[in-house]
Amino acid sequence: MATLFSRQGAERLKKRVVDGQSERGNRLAGALYNQFNDLHKIDFYDDIEIEELLLKQKEHDLEQLKDFKQLPEGLISFSPSSASGCGRGLYFKAKKVKKDEILRYPYQRRWTRNSTAVHEAVQRDLLYSEKILDNPVFKVDRLESGLPAWEQNIKCAKVIEHNGVKFVLNGMCDGILVNQLDGSKVLFEFKTKSTTIGCVGTYKLKGVQEEHRIQAVAYSILFGIDEAIFTYESVAKDGWTKGADAKVDLRTFYVKITEEDRQQLLDKLSEVAKQFYAEEVPAKEDKCFFCQYKTACMEQEQEGLDEKEE
Repeated sequence: MATLFSRQGAERLKKRVVDGQSERGNRLAGALYNQFNDLHKIDFYDDIEIEELLLKQKEHDLEQLKDFKQLPEGLISFSPSSASGCGRGLYFKAKKVKKDEILRYPYQRRWTRNSTAVHEAVQRDLLYSEKILDNPVFKVDRLESGLPAWEQNIKCAKVIEHNGVKFVLNGMCDGILVNQLDGSKVLFEFKTKSTTIGCVGTYKLKGVQEEHRIQAVAYSILFGIDEAIFTYESVAKDGWTKGADAKVDLRTFYVKITEEDRQQLLDKLSEVAKQFYAEEVPAKEDKCFFCQYKTACMEQEQEGLDEKEE
């Protein structure tokens, strides 16, 4: 179970990505990078057809809010965004353990607000790029309804049985793109960086972050797609007058997901599911920085010490 999440496993994955998929991966990641840049080099007017589609999307989002779908009862549920998390944290979340109260300052809420707004802008860019540019490599996949294949439109809950235990994988991704060169489908995921523009530079960002890579594996299980392209954009930009000398604010990376990757993630989730049903708290892992269950975790550790002393 631990191979995918260990340092050794990460190095093996890194080598496979760099060596095994470098040619196709670099080509696809580069094509999406160029597609964004080609669009952002030009001025263009709003398109009635695209804006009507985006309005239809908003109407659909409102309907989704009214028609909240409950997950299957009696089964533990996992989301792709938390798939890389500590097993104990996943257990606490499923048990609805009280989270730590976190003080949010106004500037932090504006921080997350801006990042959310950029997500919507990027999806709009994808739609415009496929209509305005000549021969774009990627187009957004469409559902039978005509809506784009992204986020709430493709959200699903999949009941999985693995290693003799059932659980639910529930989630959505930022989009599914169609490669116009060969017809293959590619998962699209967008991430923002908000501290400094250096966060997406080549020194700080060497590739897809490990927790994001595992998120892609979870998406692959949900949607049956083996390739993903991650786009990282810095919300902070270089000086307006820097021109061609401005620091890079956008990076794209390719990920190839294998059956081995999927099986290793399913092994982890099924193990947590077994512990959940047996009410056995998983061991603590060193993934505490963003954990919202620090208090509950410390209490659990103290209980363990008390039991040993008895």
